[in-house]
Amino acid sequence: MEYLIDAVSTVSGWMRPYLSEIGLSMAATLLVIFGEDIANFLKKQIGALKFFLKLTLFVLFCAFGFAFLTSFITPLIVQQLAKVPNLWLAPMVVLIFYGIGFLAQKKKML
Repeated sequence: MEYLIDAVSTVSGWMRPYLSEIGLSMAATLLVIFGEDIANFLKKQIGALKFFLKLTLFVLFCAFGFAFLTSFITPLIVQQLAKVPNLWLAPMVVLIFYGIGFLAQKKKML
């Protein structure tokens, strides 16, 4: 059992320098899964505007809104992952990615 604990702790230690990339990949994947819902919400909000204004707002939101969401969500995920002890970091990252995959499955993306 101690061998397994040492192995998981070692793998978690290898992951720790890459928490920013791991968090970014989680945030980006979540935005891919829920991006259509966000875009549909925006379309409903700006649906009654003139075409040029509607197009401009939609492009601005897609270009800057999703970038802002990514840059806002990623540090939150990284901060939470950084608090996890080495014994639980690797299993938690794997479980989170499986959870994200489950969400994708529920949205019929897989």
